[in-house]
Amino acid sequence: MVKHTMRVLSGMNPRQVDEMISEYHLNMLQTDKGILLFEGELEDLRRASKHVVDVVLPPGPTVTEIQEAVEKYDVKLKQSDDGPMLHGRLIDINDAINYIVDTMSERLNI
Repeated sequence: MVKHTMRVLSGMNPRQVDEMISEYHLNMLQTDKGILLFEGELEDLRRASKHVVDVVLPPGPTVTEIQEAVEKYDVKLKQSDDGPMLHGRLIDINDAINYIVDTMSERLNI
């Protein structure tokens, strides 16, 4: 069967990555550019995309940008020892992070 891939989000808790690998029968790959990917059957990756995870936010976004992402996507903001985290389904967090990156890029005129 054909294997498919899905990006592992930067800032994911390693324990949660291990849980997803085990629960959805996935493998982990690394591209030549250092990007980590989940590899597996398409249906397993679809199920994994709905797995609830915590992702630490990188430095840089404003409170407003984070608040807009939380309101626009079905994610919650949590505080941790490592900083602010988004909590929710992997697919929703991915969309929220992409939104934050896009708004930061616009703000910085990149």
